[in-house]
Amino acid sequence: MTRLWIFLVVALVSMQLAEGGGFSRRRKRNYGGYYRGGMSSHKSNYGLDLRKVAPRCSYKKTLVRIVVEGPKGGGYPNALISLQDEKQMGKIHTDRNGVAKAVVKGCKISLIVWGKNLQTTYELVSLKHNKIGKETIYVKVKSRCNYLLHLDQRNDGPVSENDFDEDTYIQYQYVAKSGGYKEAGNGIAVSGSENPICINWKPFADGEKGSLKVQAVSQSTADTNVLHITKQGDDKIAVLNIPSYIDDSYKFLICINVWAAGDDDLISIDSGFLNAFNSMGSVDLSNSVDDDGSCAWFKDLDAFADGENTLLAIDFSDSDDNEADGEYLEGNAYIQDCNGKYTTVEVTGDETYTEGFLWPFACICDGAKDIRGVKVLKNQDFEYSISDNSKCDSVCH
Repeated sequence: MTRLWIFLVVALVSMQLAEGGGFSRRRKRNYGGYYRGGMSSHKSNYGLDLRKVAPRCSYKKTLVRIVVEGPKGGGYPNALISLQDEKQMGKIHTDRNGVAKAVVKGCKISLIVWGKNLQTTYELVSLKHNKIGKETIYVKVKSRCNYLLHLDQRNDGPVSENDFDEDTYIQYQYVAKSGGYKEAGNGIAVSGSENPICINWKPFADGEKGSLKVQAVSQSTADTNVLHITKQGDDKIAVLNIPSYIDDSYKFLICINVWAAGDDDLISIDSGFLNAFNSMGSVDLSNSVDDDGSCAWFKDLDAFADGENTLLAIDFSDSDDNEADGEYLEGNAYIQDCNGKYTTVEVTGDETYTEGFLWPFACICDGAKDIRGVKVLKNQDFEYSISDNSKCDSVCH
């Protein structure tokens, strides 16, 4: 009987060893390279590295903890963070310790960090290798700016269905010059006056040359606008508006980026703000132009006759509640043709604007069909009366 029991025990042990399972209480089973019941190595029976064949996102939702470190070290409190995952966009603030938390969806997130007198910081974070459903992100911010730039995309355009999310992402790049100093930068911002970019445009003394040039592109519409100014203003604020629609069915686009000194929003100009003059006097643009919200789209060039120069001028009186009247105006006009080529000219009137005055800013030379025939007029003051195109004689040859 004793020999029989010994035989049975040896037989059971031999069966376990033959299966390769040892004495584990849980049997390991193969599921296409993945194991259930415990795994001590990243390698499967097929020689695959399980870290490489694992699903892209282990968790549909991830709790992210964002730690913002200030310029002098330590947590930066009350920093504004714009956060976008693959499903939605939102805004959160850091607590008194410089920490913010949010639950996000998908395999990647982008975030933009703002703070008073901080340089705007952009981060793109991948979550596809996260295995625990939690992620800590560290962001170092810099205190290196003195000038606020507001980028805004409005629902303007000749086609009414061109709607967009007010929190559109905008790509930008800039060059700031002050005397012999030059700084360049780029990044991504969120549209809207409450999300300004803080850049470093150092003050420059009278007699020194300085300029700020910004190019911005909407990620929702791919439309572009350019701001080019040489006056800083006491409040050190600039505003750039991006039109929501332009395509090759329109020959020219003209946008006005003009704000009252110290204001963080553009002056809204009503339809009919654009005036034109040739050698015979005023030119009717009503059949050639679609205009809305400080931009004008030329759908044809019939108003620009061959062999004729046409002077363009803006009437800021056509603004909501005459908000330009009595204000010192800053900004520029931006002109683009259907090939994407552009030119700009700055508002340089040294006096405050008075209702009824016009600002001459460009000439369409010899019935121009593209930007090569558009000549801007620099250093033009506001004028009460314009009757012809004589200002174009000096720039159209």
